[in-house]
Amino acid sequence: MKKTLAIVVVVLVALFGFGIRVSHPDQGLSSALGSAKSSVAIYKKSGQPGISSKVIVKTKDSGTGLGIVRGSKGGNVDVDLGAAFVRVSQKDVKGNLIVVIPFVGSILGVVGL
Repeated sequence: MKKTLAIVVVVLVALFGFGIRVSHPDQGLSSALGSAKSSVAIYKKSGQPGISSKVIVKTKDSGTGLGIVRGSKGGNVDVDLGAAFVRVSQKDVKGNLIVVIPFVGSILGVVGL
């Protein structure tokens, strides 16, 4: 048991070192398996996102959104969150989406995360 736990911790630290992060978005695009709020997103911290990149952004209401980049100009990025179209600063783009894990966000929402 201790050996398994140690392996899991080492793998998580290594992924963190490579810029891999986990987020629980509270708004944004949905998929066939559910809304962004009921999901957990795994993303990689990155620099300038390209047009049509799927990204995780920090919104003005201190939330986290899952969206698609529609444009970029003057240090700002235009992101389509599905129900809303927002313009955020380049520094508010957390990173590029790797994978969305559906339903796990519902469990995290119950416990308040």
